[in-house]
Formats: sequence, structure tokens, C-alpha cells
Amino acid sequence: MPLITFETGAPSSNASAELPISKSLGVTSVLIFYSSIVGGQLWCPDCRAVDDLVKTTFENSADKQGIIVYVGDRGVWRDANNKYRKRWKISSIPTLIRLDSEGKEHSRLVESEITPDSLKAFLDD
Repeated sequence: MPLITFETGAPSSNASAELPISKSLGVTSVLIFYSSIVGGQLWCPDCRAVDDLVKTTFENSADKQGIIVYVGDRGVWRDANNKYRKRWKISSIPTLIRLDSEGKEHSRLVESEITPDSLKAFLDD
């Protein structure tokens, strides 16, 4: 399935962190939390390092929905009130969160845990 992207705005404790998650039967949804694009590239080197792997994995899958969520520039990400930090309990990027059929967290991969083998196992579990 093609990847969906979701842009963030300024952090706010009142800001919605609701994302366009598929409720389609048989579709696995994965939230992909990345740094925002600054100067034409993801500002986080760890996000850049896994970007091709993640994109290739989801673009070649018929039953996996990847939703890229840009958490903000460095300042927005570091803000303790960043809406994704709070709602999804994220402390590092990149973070991938696999959701169950009710939209609740099933499992997650963080930073260096994201490898070709671990991503395959994560999605096939």
C-alpha cells in the first residue's frame, strides 16, 4: 500500500494527535514517527538511515498501511508537550508502532531495532 503522510503543527497540549488509521479488515496499520523534513531532508540521521527500508517495505505490501508522522523540527520535537510524545509515549525517533484492529498499540520498534529482519518479523507477527 502506498504510504500516507501526516504533518504535525506546533506542539500544544490541546492539539489532536488523532491519525488516519485504517479500520479495514486484514490491513495492518503501522505508525512511523519521523523527524520533519528540514532543508530538503529528514533532520534526524537515524530517520534518514531507515527511510529507504521503511518506504520499500510498505510500498511493496498489499496488506500493510504505513502512516508517516512527522513529529516536527528539532525544537518542536524536543518540546515536552509535543503531542506525539504524550499521546504515543515516544521518546526517540524513528519509532514504528504497530496497531491492533482497535487502533491500540500491539508492538513497537525504536531506532536501531529497525533492521530488515526485525521489520519483517514485526509486520508478520
